[in-house]
Amino acid sequence: MVCYFRFPGHENVKLANSELGSIPSGWEVKRVDEVSTIFRGRSYKSSELTDGLPFLNLKNVSRGGGFRHDGTKQYSGPYKEHQIAYPGDIIIAVTDMTQDRGIIARSARVPNIGISNFIYSMDLVRPLPNDDIESEYLLCMLSYSIFSEEVKEYANGTNVLHLSPARIAEYRFILPNLQIRSDFSNIVRPIFKLIDNLQRKNQNLLRTRELFLPKLVSGKIDVSDSDIDIRETGV
Repeated sequence: MVCYFRFPGHENVKLANSELGSIPSGWEVKRVDEVSTIFRGRSYKSSELTDGLPFLNLKNVSRGGGFRHDGTKQYSGPYKEHQIAYPGDIIIAVTDMTQDRGIIARSARVPNIGISNFIYSMDLVRPLPNDDIESEYLLCMLSYSIFSEEVKEYANGTNVLHLSPARIAEYRFILPNLQIRSDFSNIVRPIFKLIDNLQRKNQNLLRTRELFLPKLVSGKIDVSDSDIDIRETGV
């Protein structure tokens, strides 16, 4: 593994040897299960996907990572406390029906869109960070490092790929010192909040559109006298 360290003040920090090569002095090599507890989601029946709690599943993870709102289902079956995900939590796909491995081992952040909790399926795992690591840093490590590219190669299966959560747990990465992590989280936390706000606005616009369009098409809403400037644009 070749790492290029360009954090503020890196020019004055000495390097030390580690099992992953040279790393800044004061940094550590950790396994994912040393900084988090990994929970597996709920096994379910198709008959339980009825009106109930919001249910996160494989369709909530985009190709390449990230959260898909249109994948959320409803779930009315039983569940355990550790199978509840909250806004800001991390989910990782451990199943994939795309043979190009575009979803497996990819991470997503559960958004804060006004829903207090979700149930999540057994196709997902949820790494709950310990007190000694910030959730923002863990999420970005899982999402933007080589984590997914390395771990996805352990998935196996013919038509459906499956990844053992143990492969996620044993992944080793470089953990910066507390000051660097705190500075990083202070920068990205407002970005995540802004993303949540914009997503909530988008969801409201979508709901408004779904209410408005049928009435517009049926003529229940008359816009013939509206002062709307429609201009033709050339391509």
